[in-house]
Amino acid sequence: MALRLLGSGREIPLPADLREFGIGSDPGNRLVLDDRYVSAFHCTLERSGPHGLTVRDRESRNGTFVNGIRSHGPQPVEPGTRIVVGATALSVVAPSRRKTPPAITLLVGEDPRFRLAIETATRMARLATGVVVIGESGTGKELVARLIHESSPRADKPFVALNCGAISRELIESELFGHERGAFTGATERRLGLFEQANGGTLFLDELGELPLAQQPRLLRVIETRRVRPVGSEGERPIDVRIVAATHRDLRGEIAGGEFRMDLYHRIACAEIVLPALRERPADIPLLVDRFLAEVGADHGARTMSPATLEALGRHPWPGNVRELRNSIHRAAVLSEGELKLADLLPARAVTCPGPQAAGRAPWKASEPNLRLPPEDGPLMTVDDMMRALITRALNRCGSYRRAAVALGISKSTIYDRARRLGILK
Repeated sequence: MALRLLGSGREIPLPADLREFGIGSDPGNRLVLDDRYVSAFHCTLERSGPHGLTVRDRESRNGTFVNGIRSHGPQPVEPGTRIVVGATALSVVAPSRRKTPPAITLLVGEDPRFRLAIETATRMARLATGVVVIGESGTGKELVARLIHESSPRADKPFVALNCGAISRELIESELFGHERGAFTGATERRLGLFEQANGGTLFLDELGELPLAQQPRLLRVIETRRVRPVGSEGERPIDVRIVAATHRDLRGEIAGGEFRMDLYHRIACAEIVLPALRERPADIPLLVDRFLAEVGADHGARTMSPATLEALGRHPWPGNVRELRNSIHRAAVLSEGELKLADLLPARAVTCPGPQAAGRAPWKASEPNLRLPPEDGPLMTVDDMMRALITRALNRCGSYRRAAVALGISKSTIYDRARRLGILK
């Protein structure tokens, strides 16, 4: 069996020899959750009989809920069981048997800039150098990273991915480099880091620009020496890992602003691959639509689209790029029968941040600094002052860190880290 994180779709296989599988926010757990409502050691999955599993709450602050009922003792679980810890929902599932199709079959398009990116990725796959894939969210950066891996001599070795913007800075080192038993409170067993998990293969660092500055020198040393030292270990272990990174940020601008190390950038970015946004290649939309209609047809039956609807999709700006188009077609396939309706594909909605009262939360009371730029001949405003004012205004207006992060276009972990550094979050 496996655990699936509902929302992201990520699956964590449960070992056949499972005795105790810890879930919580502490790095000592087998499944570490970046969730402020999850306790350090929230609950455990335990073997019950030769094939059964139970979940046991570990006196967590907010409780463990199994199929909507708070657990007060060991609860049996099976495929289909829903487990909620804090704000995170998990589902017990049978291991997926569907083989992931090759990345090259999923990278659809004839736009010259897009084809150049794919050709460059294929050529770079033959080398062992680092690559940075640049593009907006939803353009297919991870697919290109998979293409590089699958086209390389490392194709039969692991492909391991980490989203640098989706994990707190406290967990980055343990996640990348692993830790030894007893390295810190709660480290009850040795844990392999992603570098060792990807040994011989490819490590994909998504949203590299979100990697905290304090952790960048350690990453640089591992890449240069090809040796990794787990947290709490006195020795280093050799590793052979190719790095492919991705970002939507202007890393050269981050270097100029002191937010990213130049030496790390040049060590990883031996080649840059730029993916165009979907709005920049509208002629590819019919090809992508055909691909996604074939996908939904396998699960929901045949679906069609009228020429007028297809033309309307070509005029849409698609801020979420290919991912947004795919999600729109899958959603419409559930809501429509036969021909997909434009109202289901592009529902009228304003992407705005609701006020705290609309969100059902108490409004923030923090004083909001002045966001107006000073006159040209006046004193300059520091970047930290502007960021502090911007985050405070978003919190006042949205009423929660999650909604404020969405409004500002950054991850929840990023807004937490910056709010803590700027003194907004005590």
